[in-house]
Amino acid sequence: MSLLNILRVAALAMTFGLAPAFVHAQAWPSRPVHIVVPFPPGQGADTMMRLLAEKLPATLGQPVIVENKPGAGGSIGMEHVAKSAPDGYTVVMAGSGPTSISPTLQKLPYDTTKSFDPVTAVASVAQVFMVNPSFEAKNLREMIAYARAKPGVLNYGSSGQGTTQHLFVEHFASMAGIKLTHIPYKGAGPAMQDLLGGQIPFISDTVTAAIPQVKSGKVRAIAITSARRSKLLPDVPTLDEQGLKGYEAIGWIGILAPAGSPAAALDRLSAETQKVIDQPDMEKRMADLGLVPMEQTREKFRDFIRSEIQKWVKVIAAAGVKVE
Repeated sequence: MSLLNILRVAALAMTFGLAPAFVHAQAWPSRPVHIVVPFPPGQGADTMMRLLAEKLPATLGQPVIVENKPGAGGSIGMEHVAKSAPDGYTVVMAGSGPTSISPTLQKLPYDTTKSFDPVTAVASVAQVFMVNPSFEAKNLREMIAYARAKPGVLNYGSSGQGTTQHLFVEHFASMAGIKLTHIPYKGAGPAMQDLLGGQIPFISDTVTAAIPQVKSGKVRAIAITSARRSKLLPDVPTLDEQGLKGYEAIGWIGILAPAGSPAAALDRLSAETQKVIDQPDMEKRMADLGLVPMEQTREKFRDFIRSEIQKWVKVIAAAGVKVE
């Protein structure tokens, strides 16, 4: 559209009282865009958002600022964005925990499917089932046999009640027909330390956290939770390969905006984010974090979130998981 035509349309918009909407649609972004990360700095998902924030300004023409608002398993940051102005300038890094799992366990101050509009999926990350080398089970089948012979004796640690580390294992236990004893910790780090020290025999944690421990021989990796093996740990078989047909559990991260945000702004942010993810150097940087790029349209991302919620509702019901 030529400048003259733009001016003519703007004049018509003012005549009919539509100028604010017209200018907003044409100008986005005219100021910095804020990505709220509902977790502390330094985690893999936080690092991914900071990589995006480095590269997006080159195409958006405005700074992209990452703000950490951790607490309550991610729900504090999610609530903040849900109640923010729906103008396209404040979005949230949505993770599988606060988006598709926590809402099925407890009442939250937001509704994932009603409080937000999808922007884009970014990446998925699998977890690795790890045991202390002193544990007698050498693979998943042996672990299942051990747990069946000694119901409730096998302990496992996680980063807390209702987290992905907790529920991925409960999903496994439910499918395998075994009973395990969950020991929640105040974070993934303490759980890993007790695994390394032999205080607990088994945990599930992200590929990123697992790699240095597996390669150093400090833990034994017995399964990966994704449908396919990880390129970073190609010798670790999936649960599906080891007899639990159909098992798949992945963590994921994406971007959501407050419901009612301008579709044009979200479409552009989605497109520019996917362009950044497709850049050759980003593939390596994401791989180093254990992240696998996700290519989805905004509508497919919406459908994916709904399917994840439905999945975890069933898992949580089958396992009888409750937040205490």
